[in-house]
Amino acid sequence: MGFYEDHCIYLPAMLGWFVFSAALSSYNKIVFGETNMNFPCPLLMTSIHFLTQWLFSYTITSIYPETHGSTQITSMSWEKFLWISIPCGLVTSGDIGLSNLALVRISMTFYTMIKSSAPIFVVGSAYLFGIVEFKWSLIGVVVIIICGEYLTVLGEAEFDFVGFILCLSATILSGLRWTVIQLKLKTLEPPLKTTLATMR
Repeated sequence: MGFYEDHCIYLPAMLGWFVFSAALSSYNKIVFGETNMNFPCPLLMTSIHFLTQWLFSYTITSIYPETHGSTQITSMSWEKFLWISIPCGLVTSGDIGLSNLALVRISMTFYTMIKSSAPIFVVGSAYLFGIVEFKWSLIGVVVIIICGEYLTVLGEAEFDFVGFILCLSATILSGLRWTVIQLKLKTLEPPLKTTLATMR
């Protein structure tokens, strides 16, 4: 395979991530937004989503333990399980919970504008924890992504201070989440087999 064939193999996954990410953000805005359904308990709904996700992953990995890697999880000590799952769970729930709280107060446009700064915090936290080395080329790529995202929504947003703080906090936790999860999962040998095992 040539250069383009090697890299284009990721396009379907990237497209899927983009479509489902946009659909999930839109769904959350419709459910939690003050001008839409205005569901009064965004954190309760988020907790139900997490519970459903865990039940699904638990069921599938229990039915197909060898295929989806639940054997590795069930053989893990409680100390190791908690050492990995608690930090990952805290940053993930903080990111998603604060994002949903922010969507109660701010528009999707403003949300997108703030969330587009996530690569700064991903690179920053990865650099602080020693996962990546500082490179100007990497900083350049991050800046281009952020500028592109920002320009798409320029002049379209109404400012809400509380919503801004909630969304910015979620974005910082989002950057930290990828680093923490990578660091914690890297300690497992052999690594978890599947995404379902990671969710569980």
